Amino acid sequence: MKKLTKILEEIEEDGQAIGFDQVSDRNVGSLLATLCASKPHGEFLELGTGCGLSTAWMMEGMDSHSVLTTVDNDEHVIHIAKKHLSKDKRVTFICSKGEEVIDSMIEGSIDMIFADTWPGKYHYLEETLVLLKVGGMYVIDDMLPQSNWPEGHEEKVEALVQYLYERDDLMVSYLSWSTGVYVCTKIEVKKKEPNQWNPETYNKHTGFVSALALPVVDLLAPKKDENILDVGCGDGTLAVEIEQRGAKVIGVDTSAEMIDSTKAKGIEAYVGSVTDLYYEDEFDAVFSNATLHWVRDARTAVQNIAKVLKNGGRFVGEFGGEGNVHHLILAIQEVFAYHPEFGDFENPWYFPSVDTYKILLEEEGFAVTYIEIIPRPTPMEDIGNWLDIFANGVTSHLSVEQYEVFKKEVIEILKNKIYSEKDGWMLDYMRLRMKAAKK
Repeated sequence: MKKLTKILEEIEEDGQAIGFDQVSDRNVGSLLATLCASKPHGEFLELGTGCGLSTAWMMEGMDSHSVLTTVDNDEHVIHIAKKHLSKDKRVTFICSKGEEVIDSMIEGSIDMIFADTWPGKYHYLEETLVLLKVGGMYVIDDMLPQSNWPEGHEEKVEALVQYLYERDDLMVSYLSWSTGVYVCTKIEVKKKEPNQWNPETYNKHTGFVSALALPVVDLLAPKKDENILDVGCGDGTLAVEIEQRGAKVIGVDTSAEMIDSTKAKGIEAYVGSVTDLYYEDEFDAVFSNATLHWVRDARTAVQNIAKVLKNGGRFVGEFGGEGNVHHLILAIQEVFAYHPEFGDFENPWYFPSVDTYKILLEEEGFAVTYIEIIPRPTPMEDIGNWLDIFANGVTSHLSVEQYEVFKKEVIEILKNKIYSEKDGWMLDYMRLRMKAAKK
């Protein structure tokens, strides 16, 4: 400890000589040393070397098998750190932009990150957190109000803290002493089962699904007192629209959360699948929007729809058709091919052509009165939200770290395919819309 005290004093003196006034608090330094000591054979990352004060503390806690990478883009201050600490082969000094170093590192490889600069703290945060192992720690200080904060910085601090608490893969602890410290530990999060969607999240990011389906409701043309089954009713938005036109609707969906949302809107609804319907000859019409492309066993689905309809009853629906999200599927396939550790890509979607689906309907006793593929380029605020909601059938078996790699690489591929500065993200939707009657 005596040796460390001497090094710290020498670093502070050299820093003052060049006018560097961002001195690390020694209480925080002691905490960093303690945390590093809890990770034998650890791999550590410091973002914002400065003159090396925090670096020295981290090295104090590291065992002989641990390594530390420390980054700063100011060659004058990092020169001081290297002068006093570079003889220790456990530490690697990099004078570079933090973003470049973060991008060069392997996801899930770091035991602890001390982020003391903007990259990895107030921006590039997602890319930084994905570097942590499960059980790894993310540490930040200077979170209590300080006199040298520029205007508007307090709002950035509040937004950062809120973001950390909202993540479900971090256990967050706040230490309201010294300069204000947050210690966050990465935890393993079990991914949701496929199609178990949160209605609030679904509505927030994919409200276009229901909004663009009103022409399908018009095609259904619900009549007063008709009994209509809404297969894949989601949160019940379209079921409400149908009932407002005079019909009585029963909703069915595989998601219990969506059924709860539908019931809250006053619609009778049950958890169930189109491949396992227990009704028979009960409905004047079956309606389905944005659901049947999730059902790989399309024949069983059509057979069940025919079973529940009265003779002459109509089946009206819209779902993904041939060519739907073509670029997105190719990007997913490419990422899976590049990462054999992800396993085989199993396409969860059924996107038939007009001819394929028309033949299927006719073979199962329907007379098709209308069917076509409708190109529908659809704007999306953030393609990452689409992947979070709709790609869970592809990625539910991946670990949290693997999913972050998957998401990042798919987005990077799609930037050159379905994104432009002018229009933003534009999904290449192709919808199969149809109307048929049970013979």
